[in-house]
Amino acid sequence: MPDLDQIRELHRAGRSADALSACEALLAGDARSAELLAIAGTLALKLGDLSNAERYLDEAVAQSPNASEARFNLGNALVRLDRRTEAIEQFRRVIELEPGLLPAHNNLGSALYDLRDFAAAEAAFRGALRVAPEAAHLHRNLGTALREQGKLSAALECFARAHRLRPDWVKALQSLATAAMELGEWQTALDACASWLRLAPANAEALGLASIALDELGRHEQADHLLDFEHLLKCVQLSQAPAGFASLTAFNAALTRHTLEHPTLHAPAVDDPRHHCPTLRLTGEFCAEPKGPAGPLAELVSAAVHDFADELARALPQHPFVAGAPRRFELKSWSTVLDREGNLEPHVHYASYLSAVYYPKIPARMSSAGRGAGYLEFGGGPARFPTRHVRPVRAIEPREGLLVLFPSYFYHRTAPFAATEIRVAVAFDTVPVLSAKTPREA
Repeated sequence: MPDLDQIRELHRAGRSADALSACEALLAGDARSAELLAIAGTLALKLGDLSNAERYLDEAVAQSPNASEARFNLGNALVRLDRRTEAIEQFRRVIELEPGLLPAHNNLGSALYDLRDFAAAEAAFRGALRVAPEAAHLHRNLGTALREQGKLSAALECFARAHRLRPDWVKALQSLATAAMELGEWQTALDACASWLRLAPANAEALGLASIALDELGRHEQADHLLDFEHLLKCVQLSQAPAGFASLTAFNAALTRHTLEHPTLHAPAVDDPRHHCPTLRLTGEFCAEPKGPAGPLAELVSAAVHDFADELARALPQHPFVAGAPRRFELKSWSTVLDREGNLEPHVHYASYLSAVYYPKIPARMSSAGRGAGYLEFGGGPARFPTRHVRPVRAIEPREGLLVLFPSYFYHRTAPFAATEIRVAVAFDTVPVLSAKTPREA
């Protein structure tokens, strides 16, 4: 029968599953000490066995109410079980027992933030900073809680402090640039984007924010260079269907059916970043098995992406978007349905490099009180940025069989429309895969 020393040795050796089995063998007998239960719970938590983690740690805390480490891990298990209110109680008790335990303060703030109690989260993060005033991640966490309360200037100071403490941290620069944009602090935003791009060349969010900041600073030629719609946008009108389909019409009809029958098709919740209007539905990974017609479409898009990337490498090798091209990427896809009306607000695809959209189903007639009903428009930016410069948009009329390729940092939207039919579009992102030696693939 193993003992506690052997269990600790297994744990130190990285054999967590063996260590947990040894714990459970002891627990099956009469040995149910608080220490053994805490070790078993911690191992179960590490292995993702959340139900047993909670059970063991709860019993450990019941036996030893002042065991701060067991309470802390119990709180972490409850967070992962999506029971944050209970987790908060545990973290607060841990802080009473051990005021200097930094992770307890931070995890308390994170749980409160997730419950949207931003004022309480702010207080928790301030408590964490009293323990570790030079911790960059705590300044950023405090800034996010302040930002959610509309305290943008204070949030900006926190993000700037986080950047000063950790200059090579992309998340701090992201937060700093975004808060500066929301405040109209264009030079601060541009400086943050420049530092961000040195760390992550061709990052979609950084390039998108920089293009807006340049326009607001009156540096229109540089913005024009980033937003070179003439060369960085490509439209391909399919004239024939992939092999296996009688016609392009049949291929598009199959893609539309595949979308409408896709098991992941749903309307995103109002607080989901992908929510744009009540009539929008979208799928998860569109090319998941069984792929059906999505498979040939993905092959077609992959080939078009490679061709376009090669064209850009020859034509614009010094452009920051082209020069920062990833060596390897993978395609992610989803399909969207707008049910007879709707729109998509200006947005960029943060995690991607090059994006594409294909239209298998467009209503015969679309109308709108504004310009270009249902058109794909490039330019502009989110309403939360207090911009003054109005850049002319590039509008593309969607047609069945049309494939549009564009840099993922181009802000784009679907103009509002009304129709008597649904509108279906399949979107693709080329998501960089970190590899310094592997050739570009999709």
